[in-house]
Amino acid sequence: MALPGGIGIEKRSADVLVVGGGGAASRAALSARQQGADVRLLTKAAFKTGGSTVQGASEIMSMGAAGFGDANDSRQKHFDDTMRAGRGFIDETLVRVLADDAPERIRDLVALGVPFDQESSGYKLIQSDFGSHARALGVKGKTGKAFVEALSDELVRSGVHIDEGIALVDLIRDADGSVAGVLGYDAARRTLVHYEAPSVVLGTGGAHSAFELQASSAEMTGDGQAICYRHGAELVNLEFHQLGPALIHPYVQLFSGSTFRLYPRMLNARGEEFLPSYLPPGVTMKSVYDEKGFPFTSNNVSRYLDIAMAHEVSEGRGSPHGGVYFSFAYSSQEDLLRVLPNTRRWLAERNIDLHLQQLEVGVVFQCLNGGVRMIDTDAQSSIPGLYVIGELAGGVRGPERPGGNSLAEGQVFGHRSGSAAAVRALARGASAPPATLNGTLDHIATLLGRAKPGSDLPDTAAMMQQIRHAMQSECLVEKTGPGMQSALDVVTGVQRQLAQSGAADANTLMDTLSLRNMALTSELLLRACLNRRESRSGHYRLDYPATDPQLAHSFTVRHASDGPAFATHRY
Repeated sequence: MALPGGIGIEKRSADVLVVGGGGAASRAALSARQQGADVRLLTKAAFKTGGSTVQGASEIMSMGAAGFGDANDSRQKHFDDTMRAGRGFIDETLVRVLADDAPERIRDLVALGVPFDQESSGYKLIQSDFGSHARALGVKGKTGKAFVEALSDELVRSGVHIDEGIALVDLIRDADGSVAGVLGYDAARRTLVHYEAPSVVLGTGGAHSAFELQASSAEMTGDGQAICYRHGAELVNLEFHQLGPALIHPYVQLFSGSTFRLYPRMLNARGEEFLPSYLPPGVTMKSVYDEKGFPFTSNNVSRYLDIAMAHEVSEGRGSPHGGVYFSFAYSSQEDLLRVLPNTRRWLAERNIDLHLQQLEVGVVFQCLNGGVRMIDTDAQSSIPGLYVIGELAGGVRGPERPGGNSLAEGQVFGHRSGSAAAVRALARGASAPPATLNGTLDHIATLLGRAKPGSDLPDTAAMMQQIRHAMQSECLVEKTGPGMQSALDVVTGVQRQLAQSGAADANTLMDTLSLRNMALTSELLLRACLNRRESRSGHYRLDYPATDPQLAHSFTVRHASDGPAFATHRY
């Protein structure tokens, strides 16, 4: 069909399509290629630059895997730690695979040249938050970037085709409901691309761009979550998010628990040390700092730190970039070098002295713990031929999880999904004729047809900012029913505007489609948080402050004729 606005359509094919550019997607593409499949990797951002894996940084960013130095640790203990943090909310079979396979995926990365940190006794092992043993391996605090560099170089050498700057528009399915490919948009070439493939792996990441302060890159607008939901996939645990304190300027870096053992002073824009005014009788600043880890949890007194930070910003006493100030002036140079060597070095590279200068720190969104539910250990979704990995996937992350598991999940299920997708594609052969493509093209044609010469197009940037402000204010630290409803009103207002008068041209089509996905994914997150009427770990509701033992289970959500339909799910 012909489309308005001079936008063309072309066709490409592959055995396996992998959508995403982070650690999980890179691993999937390489593993599919190693099985002999013809593979295309589609990235929304420039190759090697997008996604949480690449952008993430913290003093101890690392991958958890047992068996690399601590004789008291084991795969069973890694399994036990993960189940302890998420029992009732995560799939035991998937967790078993995660713990069992992670060491082999570390060995793969070593073989690819990833330079894991060493000390005199061997690998430098890190005990991450919620972990019982030191089992996480890192690369000077930017571990994910090292993974993506090594995997990307190898997949290029192996012959994977890289298509950069391609936004995922929709899944394409055949008459029996199986995946038959995807539709993408190449904004630079003003061209829609119909990709044919019998297996698709989605590693599109989270919904970071729906929040004002976040720890990744702006292209993650919840595309995978929204598109899978529209196609009837089941999503799980969407109310559980990871968030916490992070340096927000001049770059973003999470602050793990060790940072707070230095007892930094927290100051607002007036220079006032504000934390004491938020502490109830009997709770001391020291007890808050001693309990503080990453991410935010309502389970102990450390919650007052994040709450205090968020309140100072909301009441107009924040820093220029939406945070507060941390001062390490009372820490010795020796302690800073011992506890924060990477942070000290990164700041020095920007002419900032960690000991002398105040840092801007805010409460940032870091990760979705829920996502599209994996129904088997190969990370297949409930849609035949569609595999989901990384932060998009749900089933191994509940209210809490041990640090180091995120990178491990990406490598373990990236490998499994890529291998399984290749086997399926090579056995299945060419894709069946598409059954859903025309409906998507009709929607795009409507958007393009509304763009009248000389008329102003909808301000997608302003609408995105409305959503970000609402989500940052009402769906991050402290939540209430009325507050989340007000945010939901903002989100649904944007959705109505897009449905009634949304318009785009070739230059704005990607932003318009991204906004549509951001709004839908934000709606799903808000409705999931409203649905869970209790406080549990990072899900902290002022109107339901207690944890309800009767709610120690997951909820799933699927598309229904009258909107999102939630159901109890017991793992």
